Amino acid sequence: MALQQDTVAVLSRGLPERRHRSELHGVRGLALLGVVVFHLFGAGRVSGGIDIFLAVSGFLFTGMLLREAAASGGRVDLLRYFGRLVRRILVPAALVAVVILVAGLAVLPVTQHSQLWAEARASVLYFENFELINSQLAYGAAGPDTSPFQHFWSLSVQGQFYLLWPLVAVIAVVVAQAVKTSAARIMTILVMIIFVASFGYAIYVGSYNQDEAYLMTTTRAWELAFGGLLALAGAAVRLPKALRGPAGWVGVGLIATCGVFLDGAQLFPGPWAVWPLAGFTLVMIAAGPNGGDQDPVWSATRFLSNRPLAWIADRAYGLYLWHWPLLIFYLEIRDREAIGIRGALVILGVAIILASLMYKFVENPLQQTTRHAPSKGLRSNKSAVVIGASGLAASGIIMSLLSPSLEELNTTYADIDAELYPGAAQYFSETPTPAAEMFPALEDIEQFKPDYVSKGCGQKMGQDPGTDEVTVCEDADAPDSPTATIVLAAGSHAGHIEAAFKTLGKKYGWEVLIVTKSSCVFGWEENPDQSRCGQWNENFIAWLENHEVDLVVTPGTRLDKPEYVLDLAPQWWEKISQTDTDLMLVRGTPRNDVNIPSCLAEGGSVQECGPPKDRFAAKNPLSEMDLPENAYSVDVNQYVCPQIKNENVANCDAVVGNIAVWYDKHHFTTPFSQSLAPAFEHEMQKEKGFSYLLR
Repeated sequence: MALQQDTVAVLSRGLPERRHRSELHGVRGLALLGVVVFHLFGAGRVSGGIDIFLAVSGFLFTGMLLREAAASGGRVDLLRYFGRLVRRILVPAALVAVVILVAGLAVLPVTQHSQLWAEARASVLYFENFELINSQLAYGAAGPDTSPFQHFWSLSVQGQFYLLWPLVAVIAVVVAQAVKTSAARIMTILVMIIFVASFGYAIYVGSYNQDEAYLMTTTRAWELAFGGLLALAGAAVRLPKALRGPAGWVGVGLIATCGVFLDGAQLFPGPWAVWPLAGFTLVMIAAGPNGGDQDPVWSATRFLSNRPLAWIADRAYGLYLWHWPLLIFYLEIRDREAIGIRGALVILGVAIILASLMYKFVENPLQQTTRHAPSKGLRSNKSAVVIGASGLAASGIIMSLLSPSLEELNTTYADIDAELYPGAAQYFSETPTPAAEMFPALEDIEQFKPDYVSKGCGQKMGQDPGTDEVTVCEDADAPDSPTATIVLAAGSHAGHIEAAFKTLGKKYGWEVLIVTKSSCVFGWEENPDQSRCGQWNENFIAWLENHEVDLVVTPGTRLDKPEYVLDLAPQWWEKISQTDTDLMLVRGTPRNDVNIPSCLAEGGSVQECGPPKDRFAAKNPLSEMDLPENAYSVDVNQYVCPQIKNENVANCDAVVGNIAVWYDKHHFTTPFSQSLAPAFEHEMQKEKGFSYLLR
């Protein structure tokens, strides 16, 4: 039913006008060019270009959606809307994502392939920012361990905005109709609420977890809302003619210099992100009523409207998509930690060529469909949506079929031949271990993490609110009447011996619980950034006092530098002892500075890739300490590192008894942990205090 003319007039009052803003196109090009230049020539610093990019999206889509919804009484043609997004945004991004995946599988070590598949799916389906957060891959400068899909995080934020913003526009129009006011007024209120809530949340999350704050959609929404508010302000905010020139150039200066003065990776999207957005705002309000291309020749808005910058802006999306994977693959192929000027120039040149080709043969032809006659355009839109949806579905199915099956991988280690793959148990054999291929294979190794990790029942690391809560990973295989309850407690080095203790638990009838907070060992709160760890320790003692536990097993020393005991650790050991719970302090196990499986995948030898032995103290520090009466130390490093007393080698082997020891820099693979069960049993038999457990 058509709206009455007076209703349309009320709803449409004060809507953002629809007109070409050449200076806006220039700002977008300048912002994305800044991202590329700072990535290549600025040691990966954050330029503020992404913040502007998001604000520009908010500016354009707020006006476009609100005009359509107001004219139709609260309806948006979603087929046409998403068809346009498929053509302009999704198809080019999906093309680049496929190329990255294929190149990554060819260039990157096999140990990275599983994560590569996961990020390819996340990028195509627009949740790469969540994938980076869940995989604990913080945003960072390009380097050997950086994802070639990392730059898709911002496209994911943008894609999620495109999905939700039509709903905001429709709600604004429906409410405006009900209260008989303009849609722009209600939209301004809604967008202001989003702005304030998201801005406050960005400050809050940034105060305890900057990595997540940088990548989250909820902390970035205020930047999109900022652009929306600027669009809604429209012609109402315009500078006097005398101030337009200086303001425009100040705006350009703020945009261009943001990355020079600010470390955006550590500050954005908090209050400092106003710097680049203020530059964007000054440029927009400095333009004359007829647009930047009609402003004086010397003005900033006219500069932003020039043809060379427009040429760059046309190709900016492709330039952004291509430059990052080129940079990552360049560093990988050349085996470099960072890029030099010559390499940066080469990558910039190749990225411009690829962006130009994609603009000519992909982006521009797809955009032409919007300029056809209405009937033909509708058919084109339908085709684009169908093709895009089919492509997404097909890519999801193909990736699911070709990528490794995690469930299958995690169940195969229990059936391996113990004679061919003794792992740490080779220590007890009188004959040499037969030669065999390493297990797990390098391409599968990261899937062989402790079960509690895959279940997600351990407490996460960091300072997030609530991460001081004690969470318990129950033992699904515990007997109905266990002979003892064993708790592996504190950091991940307690958790990575889970398979060893679960194996002993089956033999002796134990219940084995995992109660950990990642990167939190007893005494770690002496680190000033670990207050949640100290609170978790307190909560663990309270939990222990209220549960029947026979033995707590926890790391006793650390080897992230020459072996040491944390200063505050003994007071926590005493508190555990005072709960009438026995305590096993496991001597720290080796740590490496580089990812061990990646080192092997890149051609390093088993001995070269293992962790250095020089971090071990000459004597176990725990053996020289006055421990609580019911506390005992256990050292299994002679099983983990059979070369520990061999003065002719510098490192521990990365493979012991044909089993890969570590799945990263310092955590045991599940099969190796399982092979440590006889070692722990043997060492426990030496202590009379453990005799009641080994009956």
